[in-house]
Amino acid sequence: MVAQQLASHQTRAAGESLTPVNFLSYFLVQLDMRANRSRELIRVAICVIFLAVASAALTAQENPQQLVKETVDNELHVNQQQNYWMYRDSDTEHGKAKVSRVVETPECWFRWMLSINGQPLTPAEEKQQQAKINTLVNSPAARQKDHAAIEQDGNKAENLMKMLPSAFLYTYAGEKEGNVRLNFTPNPQFHPPTDAAKVFHSMQGYVLINRREKRLAGISGTLMQNVDFGWGILGKLDKGGTFKVRQTQLAPNDWEVTTLDVHIHGRALFFHTISEDQTEVKTEFQPVPANTSLAQAAALAQHGNLNASASANP
Repeated sequence: MVAQQLASHQTRAAGESLTPVNFLSYFLVQLDMRANRSRELIRVAICVIFLAVASAALTAQENPQQLVKETVDNELHVNQQQNYWMYRDSDTEHGKAKVSRVVETPECWFRWMLSINGQPLTPAEEKQQQAKINTLVNSPAARQKDHAAIEQDGNKAENLMKMLPSAFLYTYAGEKEGNVRLNFTPNPQFHPPTDAAKVFHSMQGYVLINRREKRLAGISGTLMQNVDFGWGILGKLDKGGTFKVRQTQLAPNDWEVTTLDVHIHGRALFFHTISEDQTEVKTEFQPVPANTSLAQAAALAQHGNLNASASANP
């Protein structure tokens, strides 16, 4: 490009010799022109980013319901291509702390327990873990059952996600670290269609929406009243129960739940106690290669190392 411009310069300056001074003068002019264009592009980019941020902030303050609707739409439709991950899962439920390594595949998820209450597995427990993984590798029926359970959980979460725009009323409550906070209270005009929806609709709390991506970064709720099922005959959940969910961006358009904290209590039919006390934290995410076989994924769950899994499955 510079050579072409230099040739043009020489043509325009016919009869004029290209002295070092002339060349240096021309080169400095070109550099100054390019610097001006770069500065202009940077200014334009800054203006575009500022306007996008200002627009999102304005939407959050003037029409928080619309921001929630757009966010839910992104959650349900933006990530069409499924990514699969290996991660460390720390799950404490009813006082029992389990740490596992999880490897996701299109057919099933492999889980290898690393410790229980801070203690490594006994030889008998390791044998049980190995038997479960071998069953998944060798049994299509076992994989289908595991996949169905994963899909069922995903469908339940999706159904509750779809409720967000209509089940609650939102008010703008500020911004922090790139997230818009919207407080929510139950919408009295909404009629929950299921028991799960009834519990969800009895909560009030807040959502965190990533301003730039318009993705759900977190949601926290507290059960503001007792929730009865079958006029209290079938069961009741006690007022004061809480739940908290956090999502983290792992890849473009891929946000995954990394923290789940649930504490809900009550009773079911014949005075059976309902007690859901669970804190789950997922860390150390690594992508699982698309061409990973079931045997390699199983070995990866056990060893936590792609090289180890490859050597175990040449």
